[in-house]
Amino acid sequence: MSQDKIYLLREIGSDSVELWLREAGRERKLASNADVLDHCGPLDFLFAVKPGQLVLAMACDGFTRLVLFSEATGAFAALLDLPTAASVALADDGRAGYIGTGKDGCWAIQPFGKALRSYFTDWEEYSCHLGKSAKSPALVGENSVVFLATNELPPEQPVRDERRGWRLMITSQAGGGVEPVGPEVHGLPDLALVPGESKVVVATSFDGSGEVLEIDLRSGQSRRIYRAEGIAFSPSVSPDGKRVAFVGRDRQLIVKELSS
Repeated sequence: MSQDKIYLLREIGSDSVELWLREAGRERKLASNADVLDHCGPLDFLFAVKPGQLVLAMACDGFTRLVLFSEATGAFAALLDLPTAASVALADDGRAGYIGTGKDGCWAIQPFGKALRSYFTDWEEYSCHLGKSAKSPALVGENSVVFLATNELPPEQPVRDERRGWRLMITSQAGGGVEPVGPEVHGLPDLALVPGESKVVVATSFDGSGEVLEIDLRSGQSRRIYRAEGIAFSPSVSPDGKRVAFVGRDRQLIVKELSS
């Protein structure tokens, strides 16, 4: 979300993805992966919105390519190539951050860029070979990282609904520790940081229902924003922190109000 705009990716066929804009109840196409110079695959996810500029990821053969898109010019520009990623958290310089990866129910986080390696170095503690997983990293100011973690292995056989329990975790460079915040959630959750960096929104799907929670990073108190039959994932919070958009039942975009 960016002010009163919502940017979304729409899959067209098996190898083409388009970037669309929803504004004032209307939608229009902005671009597709074919418009990216030297494109190496389809647009995979949109993970950052800056004034007049979007950051998107392309799913390439064995790696992820980050590209910038200018709505004013309609042009793409290369940013950097990374190992295959399911999510990315970028620092302000755009050259450092965290990568979230996932395969066969195992999720892991790894840093890139030397400036961020001192935030929390023991990401192996949350690795799949130790029976754990970590996903959806987000940077909080200059000193902290929030992410979702579970101590449970994925099921040996695929199931209709992900059933593991996950906790929101926060770590700081100064404190050197990791602490759980808020309630346990079940399913396969995603998070989005609320501007002001004192709260996050967590969307998850479990047992046939989608749920969205707002969690205070200081107190750990949570408030349910949405629950309905179906799914909830890919939350995005508006720059003023007043609304959250996410994908819900029948893969429809839903917008809900956040607390003031």
